[in-house]
Amino acid sequence: MKGYLRRCVCISVKGRRWRCGLAVLLITAVLVPCAADGRAVFWRYTADRYGRPSLSERLDVPAGREPYGYLAEYRGFDGWFIRREDDVVFIAEKPAAGRVPVLCLHKISRERDYSLTPGRFANLLEYINENGWYMVADYQYLDGDFSRVPTGLKPIVMGADDASYGTVIYQTRGSRLHGKVKRFFGGPLADRDSMAAILERHARREDGRINFTFYISFDAVPFRQLDGYRNPGYPYRGIPVVAEKIRYLDENFVLGIHSLSHTYAGTLGAEAFARDVLDAWILIDDYAGGRARTLHTLSYPFGIGELPPDIRAAVSGLSYGGQRLKGAFDLDGRAAAAPGTDFDRFDVSRLGVDNSSWKNLMRTLESLDAAKARREIVWETPVKRLPRSRWALGADKTDGVWILVRG
Repeated sequence: MKGYLRRCVCISVKGRRWRCGLAVLLITAVLVPCAADGRAVFWRYTADRYGRPSLSERLDVPAGREPYGYLAEYRGFDGWFIRREDDVVFIAEKPAAGRVPVLCLHKISRERDYSLTPGRFANLLEYINENGWYMVADYQYLDGDFSRVPTGLKPIVMGADDASYGTVIYQTRGSRLHGKVKRFFGGPLADRDSMAAILERHARREDGRINFTFYISFDAVPFRQLDGYRNPGYPYRGIPVVAEKIRYLDENFVLGIHSLSHTYAGTLGAEAFARDVLDAWILIDDYAGGRARTLHTLSYPFGIGELPPDIRAAVSGLSYGGQRLKGAFDLDGRAAAAPGTDFDRFDVSRLGVDNSSWKNLMRTLESLDAAKARREIVWETPVKRLPRSRWALGADKTDGVWILVRG
């Protein structure tokens, strides 16, 4: 305390410099309060003309207004999503303009249809990283949660249907289907050309996982490996290596449902299709150890075309373990709507990705009027002060940063 009292500040009055101590600090606090009337006040965190951090552009929140919604309106957001991390709040716009590409893959191989070569898949991920795209999870898109996407980047959603060969493949001794998995210190050795391994090398992680969804069906052995275990037949329950793979995906990626029998919804009808989806949900949860943490969505087998109202009602009304699906994805060859529009969460468009459509896909991504993310990052603090840095708040160089002081 004595050291603090010995500190002095300098002020200038009519050209004369005065030195004073604690009294000036107290007078300043009275004359220039941060929120004298008890309301919330925002200050923009910026830099002065010398490049030094500073606070400017005071924004007083009107009495009775929720501060974050007021800031979103002030910044002209179409709609917004708010996410809090301790004393830092992310306000992300739900854009109403532009489109969001939702890409649907199937397997890694050199076949022409429903397959993509390992090299092209790696090139696609590098293209995304280097050309202003940011991978968001399917459920984040449905919620309009672009709070982790730096301002100016373009959200893109990716996933793979079927749990077919080439998605999550381990090295084996002998045949892929029946051979024993090669392990090192107990852990399986991944095939470097498998989809999951390529993602591990080329895709960015967010909160410890990669935003890529594996939609699982059970019309064949999921991921096409048995690790020496007998084939139990449809619907392929109780296979240890399948449980190992699903738990790995649930921890490192995102899981989704692709139905149990992989039958077109229109063929089954609303009630039977809903039962088929629910049975797959139960089986995935069982394989995941009781509850799949990342499972929120469905992709329709073979797509759905124009979604019949009875199928929509049946799927959207499904619940299991107190949880409902957030939405479902079609396969109609179109980019999806921006989340700030009045889109149908249970009929979201997707673009197919395979060797036969590779050039068309790249042209589409190059020319697409893509939705762009905007966000403001707010640090809540009881007094007006500078944070350590923008980066300490999780801000990218393009993001707006504010300090919120509540009176």
